[in-house]
Amino acid sequence: MTTGSEVVSTIVKKWREHPPSSYCLKVDNFKQLEKFTTSSDDKYESRLFSSGGYNWKLIVYPKGNKKDNGKGFISMYVEIDSKSFISEPQCEVFAELIFFVYNKKENKYFTIQGKLLVIYICFIHIYFSHHSSVYFMYSDVEVKRFNALKTVWGLRQVLPFDSFNNPENGYVFEEDQCEFGVDVVVPSPLTSWEILSFNKKLQKPKFHWTVKKFSQLKEHEYTSNKFSVGERNWVLKLYPKGYSKEEDKCLHI
Repeated sequence: MTTGSEVVSTIVKKWREHPPSSYCLKVDNFKQLEKFTTSSDDKYESRLFSSGGYNWKLIVYPKGNKKDNGKGFISMYVEIDSKSFISEPQCEVFAELIFFVYNKKENKYFTIQGKLLVIYICFIHIYFSHHSSVYFMYSDVEVKRFNALKTVWGLRQVLPFDSFNNPENGYVFEEDQCEFGVDVVVPSPLTSWEILSFNKKLQKPKFHWTVKKFSQLKEHEYTSNKFSVGERNWVLKLYPKGYSKEEDKCLHI
């Protein structure tokens, strides 16, 4: 049996009833937001908010981040305050990002999050038969690594702009209002740990193998009797004229 694995980055979209806990941006007039971002590199940057002991900004591109292949979509990103790395330039912050868009029609929050889909592939070889393959899959949260060289992470295609901007779909409501949000989940630093060590003295850690009439040995390989050390069984293998049959110079053990 042989095995392999493949990790695929994917996007998970679902509905959630409770709002984001890290930051929420409520927009009174989406059309005005579009006009504002036209003269500000197509994006709106929120004020700083705190989560997990660090300061962050939510960045929204109402018509998509064209530089990141997000044209025609709502694009959303999170940026960590670069001051976090001034005193510790080698510091890294790991965070899980969940983006939110409120839907008035559903009275729920549309959430979108990066996931890692891990696929394990097992190839089973059966005697007198062709091999078969078995697939096992599981998903895990995609955690982003923020550092001095990479301070921004996000999603370039959260929602198609036309779907978002259609009042019938519920994302824009009551005189052009809308609402965006994000959860930035930073794991707590490790505070509890232990070292478990076993220093057992091995009984009978030595083994002697006497080979008689060495000059008369003719076989390519010889194997000793089994001996036990460390609750495991072992053997010695002796190659009088070398491990490879082409070698005829060295003794290999």
